[in-house]
Amino acid sequence: MLSKRKWVLSFIFVFSFILLAKLEGNDMLSTNYATTLLEPQKPAEIYKQVVAWVNRSDEVISVSAPVSNPPLIEYKSIQPLEDGAILSIEKSQELYASEDGLIIYTGYRKKTGKTLSILYDTGETATYGFVDEFRQLPYTTINAGDIFGTVANELLYVQVEREGELLGTDELIEWLAVTYE
Repeated sequence: MLSKRKWVLSFIFVFSFILLAKLEGNDMLSTNYATTLLEPQKPAEIYKQVVAWVNRSDEVISVSAPVSNPPLIEYKSIQPLEDGAILSIEKSQELYASEDGLIIYTGYRKKTGKTLSILYDTGETATYGFVDEFRQLPYTTINAGDIFGTVANELLYVQVEREGELLGTDELIEWLAVTYE
């Protein structure tokens, strides 16, 4: 259902068109907008322009203060473990995607329990283990900032592969510090 704003804009547009047609019909205006709008192929073009103008309200507008984005994961400490790292989590939290990507695996692994892997558009593959709940199905696309899972345990396993190389703990700390835009 359309919002009140769109209804008001539609009413104003229709009212102004009727008023314009009346004024042109009484020769009070020397324009020919009403006749242009009533030509066989012009209404479609005008309709497209009006729809584009009305839908512009959904665009992102800048604000006076910077908007803070949540970090990918809030953790207390990080320890290397095999090919990735174990993060010590203080409280349950939602897991956010850092970039646009595709979920390529959701399942259970012997060493990391419930595990989810994402192939990001940047070419990186991130794997999260000890996940409590999956919010997305495998082989679905996600956008930056989308929630793909939750972690309720005290631990979270993270492994990131970039250009065929696994990130070390220091690089992983930098990767986790980046927030989505």
